[in-house]
Amino acid sequence: MIVSSTEKAGAAFIPEVAYSWRPFANPEMIYKNVEEKGQSFVFIIDPWTQRWIIAQEPVIAFLRSCDGCTRLSEIIRTLSNDQTLPFTKGGFAALAEELANNGLIFANKVEHQRNGQEVYNSCEPVGLHLEITNACNMTCSHCYVASGKKLPFEMSFNEVLKVIDALPPFSGKRIALSGGEPVVRKDCAEILEYCVINRGHDVDLYTNGKRFPPGLVKRILELNQRRLGQIRIQVSLEGASAATNDLVRGEGSFEATLKTLLMFKELGISRSVVLFVCITRHNVHEIDLLINLAESFDIAMLVFSQWQKQGNASDTPWASLAPSTEEWVAIGEKLLKYNNPRLQVFGNFYGDLNNNACGRLSLDGPLFPKHLYYYNAFPRITPEGMIFADQLWVDPSWILGNARKNSLDDVFDSPKFFDQLSQMRSRSEGIASCRACEWRRLCESGSPGHTYAEYGHMNERDLFCESRIYWFNRFVQHQTLKALAS
Repeated sequence: MIVSSTEKAGAAFIPEVAYSWRPFANPEMIYKNVEEKGQSFVFIIDPWTQRWIIAQEPVIAFLRSCDGCTRLSEIIRTLSNDQTLPFTKGGFAALAEELANNGLIFANKVEHQRNGQEVYNSCEPVGLHLEITNACNMTCSHCYVASGKKLPFEMSFNEVLKVIDALPPFSGKRIALSGGEPVVRKDCAEILEYCVINRGHDVDLYTNGKRFPPGLVKRILELNQRRLGQIRIQVSLEGASAATNDLVRGEGSFEATLKTLLMFKELGISRSVVLFVCITRHNVHEIDLLINLAESFDIAMLVFSQWQKQGNASDTPWASLAPSTEEWVAIGEKLLKYNNPRLQVFGNFYGDLNNNACGRLSLDGPLFPKHLYYYNAFPRITPEGMIFADQLWVDPSWILGNARKNSLDDVFDSPKFFDQLSQMRSRSEGIASCRACEWRRLCESGSPGHTYAEYGHMNERDLFCESRIYWFNRFVQHQTLKALAS
């Protein structure tokens, strides 16, 4: 028995030449013995391609024989003489065809490489995280950039526009305008207009929601009606009550944010609003209340994230605030079941695993979950023009250049960038617990940015390891039970 949810893929099986074929299978294949409903199976995963099958024991022997050097006819002859394998000669030929069609064996190693990707990758940027000021009307205790006061050499209006010009116009890119509090910058509206009207980009405007100008809301509504680029407003909140939120954001901030959310609803922009919450042990019990709050203001999207030890929180490690693994995965299970067409709810409860077209985790996704990280997908530009490859890297040693004099193409083709990427790709080699882990090639020690913020280096696995292992096993269980029920 072979069960796979993947579409036909991999090497084409051609009967006339099949026996002279030298099939190749990943030597780092993962084999999970599974017992369900009194039956024994092997859940087989190629961590490179994320292809998987549910099969029985003899399939392992066949896959381990596919070294890319041995002819199929010889593999079949050898295995057919093994009395412990209940396959006929014709059975092994049919097995080869099925494995090829399901993307588990390939014509050669090169073809296998073309059908997968590493955990850590580079790419053409899909957007920018652009901080237009460090000034802020709040001093949140978890702010990752320690915003508050305007910096002495912040970029001018024209310099900000030059950074925006680094992205090809009308190309489907997304710009996050952040700070500090971007709304306190007097030319914020003009920057927004340039992004969406002149350059055709979508924009996420990050705000703490404190005294958000009604006039800016009306301006955003006008810009969105022109349908060249669309603006969303991302509002940060830290709980469903003043007691939890104000602990982080300051006294009176919860009521101020609710007042702004009500204004958004009344002015008709709530369907372009994202509510963003960092989950800690202090507010983890308010998940349902936060969902209810988002629904009550008819908000389009609710995003849950986690605290990171940097900026104002540089002395507050995530480990001191993190919910338990049991709480973390329970919320993940809850969100997988949540279904409201008016509210999209996302959360970083899956250890950055994804396996569907939206870059999210799905238990019914066609591919096995994997941590896929595109290091420079969303580069960060600071108010003074410093370029980081990723939003949550703030250590000065990771600066790649300055937007005032360096282009994105230049910095992402520099030796320093490739050295950073190489450090990520090799980090799990030096972590004993990762080297011994069967799931290593699907996550490679997890988030390097979060690990660096927590420890000051990347030579540790990240702090979401246990929840990630839960979801690997959960996918195996879900798909096995689904196969048995079909």
